[in-house]
Amino acid sequence: MDRWKTFQICLLLALMSASIFCVQAVAADTQIVAGESPVLQRIIEKGVIRVGVNPLFKPFSFTNAENERVGMDIDIAELLAQNMGVKLEIVVPKSFSDLLPMVQEGNIDVIMAAMSRMFQRAKRVDFTDSYYDTGTGIMLNKVKANQLRVGQITSYQGMMDKLRKIGKEDQLIIAATTGKGAIRSIPDFFPKAKVQEYPTNEASAQATAKGEAHIMVHDEIFLNTWVQDNRDKTLYKVVVFPEPYKSDTYGFAIAKGNQSFLNLLNMFICDNLRAQDYFGKFMRKYMK
Repeated sequence: MDRWKTFQICLLLALMSASIFCVQAVAADTQIVAGESPVLQRIIEKGVIRVGVNPLFKPFSFTNAENERVGMDIDIAELLAQNMGVKLEIVVPKSFSDLLPMVQEGNIDVIMAAMSRMFQRAKRVDFTDSYYDTGTGIMLNKVKANQLRVGQITSYQGMMDKLRKIGKEDQLIIAATTGKGAIRSIPDFFPKAKVQEYPTNEASAQATAKGEAHIMVHDEIFLNTWVQDNRDKTLYKVVVFPEPYKSDTYGFAIAKGNQSFLNLLNMFICDNLRAQDYFGKFMRKYMK
């Protein structure tokens, strides 16, 4: 064997060794280390992440015309599973209020349900950084509200000032969804109002459109989406105030005692949803 062939063989072996080393280095770099998190350890061992979503909150989680579960939270969950190298299992509870006990009891690994980050909830679970900054808004039935002489007002402060001036604060009827963050804001922002609770966001919105309540309070993105999708019920009659009366943020929620998992999720939000604008891409997909 001449020197040239010997050189070629040695070079080939060297390249093969380098390739193997690079593959091993990449594999080591992408391997998830669970740290002290039992939930993350379980995800790694099973190769599946179980994500609890909102039963119905368009555009974050809903069923389309083909009866498929779709929405921004679904797309985010798929992106997370892909980046973690595990399979995704979407879990849809019977009601939104089931989600916190489900993650506490280990029936799901993480909640991605357009859930407002609140102090009372944080006593039971740990929240990630915000993945969406929003606010609690007002949807007003102009016909019904005219009975209180506030049908043409489109701001929280303007409405409340008018009601105080004419002494009708206690006659305001508010539709709100049981168990949601918006309903907890009512005592502070509408201290004298009457509250009518409904089991779902859809039921609250339908009731307001029918005139069972003067206003509905909820996340502004839901209110705007609902009005957009129900023009036959809302045109000329229902309006969403342009500014929310209370700021709000959505976060993922996990069981306490899983700091490594929380750190991983926060980096996913920072590096993927925000820095690479995946959230914006998902938003534009559903909000046209």
